[in-house]
Amino acid sequence: MDFEKELMTYEKNVQIFSYKSKQGKTPIMFTAVHTVQQLKEDSIKYSEPFTAAICQYVANKINGNYLIKSIDNGVDSNSLIVDDFKEVLLKYINDNNIKLLIDLHGAKASHNFDVEFGTLSNLTVDLTTQNTLIDYLKEHGIENVVMNNPFKGGGITKYIFENTGIDIIQIEINQRLRNKNKLQECEKLCNALTEFAKKYTNFH
Repeated sequence: MDFEKELMTYEKNVQIFSYKSKQGKTPIMFTAVHTVQQLKEDSIKYSEPFTAAICQYVANKINGNYLIKSIDNGVDSNSLIVDDFKEVLLKYINDNNIKLLIDLHGAKASHNFDVEFGTLSNLTVDLTTQNTLIDYLKEHGIENVVMNNPFKGGGITKYIFENTGIDIIQIEINQRLRNKNKLQECEKLCNALTEFAKKYTNFH
C-alpha cells in the first residue's frame, strides 16, 4: 500500500471509537486528542485533520504505542481539566514503561512555522532528544522548527510530566503538512518521526 492510501485508511478508521489504542514493544507513546469537532460554551473547536493518521502510521512503523480520542465528550483533553483521557494515558504509560510521549496537534496554516515543539519552556524533554528530532526533521526538508512560541505545551504535557517525569514533546503540525492534496509533505514528516523514533528506541 502506498503512503497516501495507507494514511487515508488510518484517517478514516477512528470515526466510530471513543478511544483507539495500540500497545507496542517500543518505549514511545503517541497521542492525538483533537481528531473530531468539539462544541465549546460559545464556539466550536474544529478537528485537526491527519493527527490521528500520523499517530497510527508512525507508531505502526516502529511497533510503538498510541492512544487516540475520537469523540466529543464535552472536555478538551488538552486543557488543564483532569479527564478520563489523561487518567487512561497515565495508567498506560506507567504500565508499559513508556519513556517518551509525543502529543500530536494541528496548527493553522497562518502560523509561521512548519512544526512547533511545546515542552513547557524546555522543561519536559532532554535537549539531546529534542535536538535529535530537529535534525531528522531538517534532513527531510522540514526546516522551520520553533520552540514554545506560542504553544508551550498543554494540559496533557503538564499532567503527564508532573506525574511521571518522562520525556514529553507536544508537536504542533502546520496545516501545510496535513493537506490531503499534498500528502507528500506529510510523508516527509512521517518519515522524519519514524527515523527519529527508531534511533531513540535503540538508546532506551
